[in-house]
Amino acid sequence: MSGLPTGGCVRTSSRRSGVPLYHIICLVLRDGIDSGRYKSGAALPTEDDLARDYNVSRVTVRRALGELANAGLIERRQGSGTFVRARPTANGKPLGLIASTISQIDTLSERTTARIIEFEYIETPPEINAAFGRHSSERMQRAVRLREADGESLMYITTWTPEKLGRAYDSADMERESINHLLARSGVRPTSGEQIVSVTMADPAVARLMRLDVGAPMLKVIRLMRDQRRRTVQYVEMLARADRFTIRMKLGA
Repeated sequence: MSGLPTGGCVRTSSRRSGVPLYHIICLVLRDGIDSGRYKSGAALPTEDDLARDYNVSRVTVRRALGELANAGLIERRQGSGTFVRARPTANGKPLGLIASTISQIDTLSERTTARIIEFEYIETPPEINAAFGRHSSERMQRAVRLREADGESLMYITTWTPEKLGRAYDSADMERESINHLLARSGVRPTSGEQIVSVTMADPAVARLMRLDVGAPMLKVIRLMRDQRRRTVQYVEMLARADRFTIRMKLGA
């Protein structure tokens, strides 16, 4: 037995989500490879073991392994089994930590480049208004950017900024400067905030832009930035590649 999640869980998940069984198995195995649970050169469980663990047919297992092989993650050797392929490490090292201080946000901007995907001023959706603690429908600047390094897309970032603050800069500025520097043009200095971190998967639109597989694991970070008077000045949603970023927290007494 391989010690992987049991098939009952996978079948239930597939019925609820509508995601094919083979793709779910592929994602679980890929997570094991990306996290290092299956080391480079290590053998994966046999087709029989996987079929038994997930309570699926060998045909389903073969489709899952086929996806991994097409992605260049495994090598199937006739008569020997399935093995994790060695991958280049030059661009595969974690980029760093999800920012937990204001200064770290600027540091990330210095180590990456930004590319604007969308930039517009629109009426504020109710859920964004609620995050700002407002009831009016004041227009906001909505910007979508990709943060990249060494030719790789690392983050898909959507920011919501009140129009009166956002008019101090344009889309070209957002590709050149950190958001903290841009807000300073409006006389705003972010001094505090809060973050909510969860896990999600890349949907087809994000996967296409970031050149990832649909369903690739992502860290989802919701960040509220506040100024000296504790007013919310920006709402940020970031989707970061889970294989390139980590989260570190310090615990006190």
